[in-house]
Amino acid sequence: MKIDKSKLNTLLRSGLNPEIKTRKQLAAQLGLDSTSLTRWFATRDRLGNPRYPVIPDRHVTKILALFNLSPQSLSLDDEEFRHHCFELSLQYKKGQHDLREKNVALRKLSIEEYSAANNRTFPLILVITLLSIGIVWYFISGKRDLVVQSVPSVVEDNVTKTRCWTGFSSALGNFEQQDDADPCHYGKLFHQAMKQLKVENQLHRQSQKQPPLQPITKSKLASSQNYLLFLSEQLDQRRLNDKINLNVELGKSQLHRLNYAAAQNHFKVAANILASSANPDPKMLAKIAALNAQIKVVLK
Repeated sequence: MKIDKSKLNTLLRSGLNPEIKTRKQLAAQLGLDSTSLTRWFATRDRLGNPRYPVIPDRHVTKILALFNLSPQSLSLDDEEFRHHCFELSLQYKKGQHDLREKNVALRKLSIEEYSAANNRTFPLILVITLLSIGIVWYFISGKRDLVVQSVPSVVEDNVTKTRCWTGFSSALGNFEQQDDADPCHYGKLFHQAMKQLKVENQLHRQSQKQPPLQPITKSKLASSQNYLLFLSEQLDQRRLNDKINLNVELGKSQLHRLNYAAAQNHFKVAANILASSANPDPKMLAKIAALNAQIKVVLK
């Protein structure tokens, strides 16, 4: 029961233990210096006596445990051993993938239902429009001495808490800490999902050189693709919202400087972007309408 240089290289390349891919990493797991592994495969010992270049017996059991292999596998020749290791590695990765899919299925939310829930705010647009008309009338009738530097309380920034969809969070990583730059962690989840897709594509190419495994079902593949598209759409919408907020804040800055033409231009850009959005924010509609009304009153 020996592990020679060829079998050790096969173990390191097989991926049976993702944390051990180099001799240095193996030496760290065994509590040895990396030079010890080099001496194992020397043809002579320190005294110059000839020796067979294999791993010492006292370390063989530990290495088998690290790579989850049975002692019987060492009786295979180099090619059979290589085939055995890579087949076990592919089966292990497939088992991990199936387990992840099973966990996701237990608490999976419908992306379509989530998107539909966001569209329920559309009936509020009419109410917001009427409110905006009331604000305009209020300014025209009794607020001609408006202090331009102060922003009306009705248009104060209200942080809208986004209802985040977390159906795949455990599969792609949990991000519990609050992040103002990425509130729902969609950016991080999209990055993880893309990285996972690239790894799966790479494994698929490698598996073509090995005996075929059971293919990923169409439903699992469609679910993964739908989630990637969902994250992409959410990130696109967030970029639009960022542009809207940017132009609103730039418009406010110009308004404070009494530069009304520039302020109106920024508000117009924000309104145009908002109009092109598939899911316009009613609160932002009211905010832009109120700011434009404020400018009209001051210019009269």
